[in-house]
Amino acid sequence: MFAHSIRAALACAALLLPATALAQSPMRIVIPAETGTAWDRAGRALGAALLSVKAATRVEYANRGGAGGTQALAGFLQSSKDDPDALFVAGQDLVIAAELDATAPRLQDAAPLARLAVSHFAVFVPASSPHRSMADLARAFKADPAVLAWDAGASGSAGHLLVAYLAKTVGADPAKVRLSASPQAATAGVGRLRDVVEAVKSGRVRALAVTSPAATGGIASLKEQGINVVFAHWHGLFAAPGLRPSQRDELVAKVKAALETPGWKALLAAEGWTPVWLQGSDYARFLDEETRSLNYLARSVGLNPRR
Repeated sequence: MFAHSIRAALACAALLLPATALAQSPMRIVIPAETGTAWDRAGRALGAALLSVKAATRVEYANRGGAGGTQALAGFLQSSKDDPDALFVAGQDLVIAAELDATAPRLQDAAPLARLAVSHFAVFVPASSPHRSMADLARAFKADPAVLAWDAGASGSAGHLLVAYLAKTVGADPAKVRLSASPQAATAGVGRLRDVVEAVKSGRVRALAVTSPAATGGIASLKEQGINVVFAHWHGLFAAPGLRPSQRDELVAKVKAALETPGWKALLAAEGWTPVWLQGSDYARFLDEETRSLNYLARSVGLNPRR
């Protein structure tokens, strides 16, 4: 009887071990960028928040930059299939990178978990510009798109595609959008709202509009000024492919709790991000729509996105 009791106890312990090991497995957050970048700060702030609400006992971070994040995505898809403790931080920039590389995976190949936050752009001109209003700038842009040299980031960047969207909306040819060789030579620009506000304070530029639906920081939106452009730079989270719905739901619950922590809210304030939560099938539809829109804008400026 005594030997039988020992065997029974050992059998129970063996049954319990996998669950215990699973509970102690670290949450792994893959960040498709180098340390010190916005995605890196977001990934690490999320990890700290998950720890603070005890949604994870340990968190490991994996940074991998290059190819706009598509290399990291490919690695995540290969190494994390069916892993309920793996998360991938990404957003709009990776969608663009994937559309411009037909060999790259798309974010849809992972499991879209949730959109976490958005940030907006501002349209600006140098302080010495003759264009005193957004209406002035739009008229000049429509009359001759090439007359403006835009400080909007690299070719194919979110800023570049925003200018293409603006061109199309005001009746200009997006293919004639001209990017400035340097910020100093620019005659107009788009930039992160937070950065533009700082440049306005220094007296270097004048902000003419924001890309949010309504005025922000005392700057009228494009939409309020009769230009039907709303453009958000979004940041989201993805889970590993192959998870059961219950596993995805559990991850969503953990992330929701983490986003209520002071640490995460401090990140939002520091980055100038606005929390705009979207999950599940709504997030998946948003991702598909965003992919189509960005692909179209990339094609409109003469780039060659995948078909």
